[in-house]
Amino acid sequence: MKKLVLLLLLPFIGFGQSVSAPDSKSFLLSTSGQDASGFVLNGFAPSATILASISLVEFPTGTTFYLSSYTNLTPASGFGMVGNKTRLVFTGTMSSINTALASLKVNTGSATGNVKLSVAATINPTGFYYNGVNGHFYKPVTTGAFYKDARAASLLTTFKGQTGYLVTITSASEDAFIQANVPQTNIWFACTDEVIDGRWVIDAGPEKGTVIKTSNPNSGNVVGQYNNWAGGEPNGYNHGEDYAVTKWNGNQWNDLSNNWYNPYVIEYGTWTNPDDATFTEFYTNSTSHTAGDVFNVKFNFNFGILDETQFSTKMFYTPQGSTTLLPVTAKAYTPLNALGKVDMTSDSDSTKPNMVLAFAPFTSTNLISLYDQIVTVSDVYLAFKELANGGIMGNQSGNEFTSGMQYINADVDSNGIFDEADCFRLLQHLTGDRVLIESPTLSNTMELIENPSLITKTNWYTFTNSTRSTYPVTVQSGVFSYNYTLSVSWKGDVNLSHTANASTGKLTALSSKTTTSGIQASLLTEQIDGKVYVTVKLDPLKESVVGTQFRLNYDNTLLQFEKIESTAKANNFGTNRGEYINFGSLVSDDTVLDNTVEYKLTFKPIQNLSNILGLTSISYTDAVNKEGVQLKITMM
Repeated sequence: MKKLVLLLLLPFIGFGQSVSAPDSKSFLLSTSGQDASGFVLNGFAPSATILASISLVEFPTGTTFYLSSYTNLTPASGFGMVGNKTRLVFTGTMSSINTALASLKVNTGSATGNVKLSVAATINPTGFYYNGVNGHFYKPVTTGAFYKDARAASLLTTFKGQTGYLVTITSASEDAFIQANVPQTNIWFACTDEVIDGRWVIDAGPEKGTVIKTSNPNSGNVVGQYNNWAGGEPNGYNHGEDYAVTKWNGNQWNDLSNNWYNPYVIEYGTWTNPDDATFTEFYTNSTSHTAGDVFNVKFNFNFGILDETQFSTKMFYTPQGSTTLLPVTAKAYTPLNALGKVDMTSDSDSTKPNMVLAFAPFTSTNLISLYDQIVTVSDVYLAFKELANGGIMGNQSGNEFTSGMQYINADVDSNGIFDEADCFRLLQHLTGDRVLIESPTLSNTMELIENPSLITKTNWYTFTNSTRSTYPVTVQSGVFSYNYTLSVSWKGDVNLSHTANASTGKLTALSSKTTTSGIQASLLTEQIDGKVYVTVKLDPLKESVVGTQFRLNYDNTLLQFEKIESTAKANNFGTNRGEYINFGSLVSDDTVLDNTVEYKLTFKPIQNLSNILGLTSISYTDAVNKEGVQLKITMM
């Protein structure tokens, strides 16, 4: 059995609560009543009333489930316990729910495909309704409000760690869920044409800004966007009806003016898959079965604080007797979603030998820009500090690094030894004298690691530390489902500021090398005598600052960089990357930056400027103190 366990820190809530899930299995096609048991709730108080849901998150046509035992369970509004389902929400005690889960059965049709079952559980929240399809909670507010007030009030609420927003309705399923659980009519939801008449836009939640309709009343529905307007609506009556309601004249939508006092619903959750929910005190687990032995390959990459959506992947294979990578299909690269997940099933072929997943190439310019954020002054200082405090003998373990991954990342020449050559290579990257990677490609910078915890300070050099942007898929006879969870690490990321743990998705902890301390800086832009000057002032406060770094973006169609000056008594650096300047200071002796430091950047306008507002901005900062601790810079 797989088990997902979340330990709570508040003893009066309980501890060890979880949902266990069964191992994957294959179902026969066109067969009813197949055993899908194995989900078990654990750790809830015996007398507690629990809200639970069972959902078919992914399934081929004709697939349903049912419970053959449901004694002492109460269905949520809009649900019934009897019959075949694709989704069911109900309440009961842990004992009664587990009895029901033990009787879970699946019916299949003639279509093959993945059958993903998800079970969720939480202490029953009064006044909230759970949607098992998307994993969101909804709270009806029946006292009513004007539309703009409802929209604003929703944002001021929180529930189980999530900020609320005025409900968005993006599917017929969600619309039906609202209609089944809210008894009132004329319910405000987040959709308006207040900016451009007839252009209806979702104006709250994760879909905020999405256009669903471009004209009133009976045309202009955007393809792929859900609309459920009543006949002749929205009509923009007297050009004052700019806000949408559902459950008008039955179960359809209408437009009304802001002076209607209507009930509304607050929604909580920003994901589309219940498995991705991050509610506190909420537990979920799932199992992906197959109907008809469907081959599937899925990856979950943890990128730390980087934007996962800028990366994309494709499946390749190596023919027998060859080293050439060939694409499995003619499909384009598939982008990762915002959670770092990607389903490569449709881009895979179980009959192909030596399949690997490969990341799409980055342009050299984009990768250098990315690396100016990943490898910073904190990494350089920490590498030198490790070298000075015990690590100078190559494989000897020093006193500053707390993780074997730090050695792998610091060994930038990938020779299995961390030494002064690596440190000076990092310094040259920082100052712009030499690129860290001679051939800046993902293959030379990215490391995909399944279990970083196995890499220690004493065995790190025994691991294959040549970087790679591919990962093998080893197809086994009789195995149809492959799920990989990998950490993404980067050459030069010495302080692991961009390396996340594969199992938790959180940044790898550096023990004593982390802090919430911070320092302050300010930005002033002014135009004097035909030049544009940008002044950055840093106040170290009482921190023993030894290194700083800033990334100043500038509009290179209007400004030409000339020079940078600094008052810091340190090794100052500044590199012009064409669209931004990477600059800062690094102390090389036993002193610190104990006074206000000023950096002055000079630009020459390419043409006459009537306004300099918005021509420059700070997009990245870094600082490190004498102890090797990374500091946060707050721009004032």
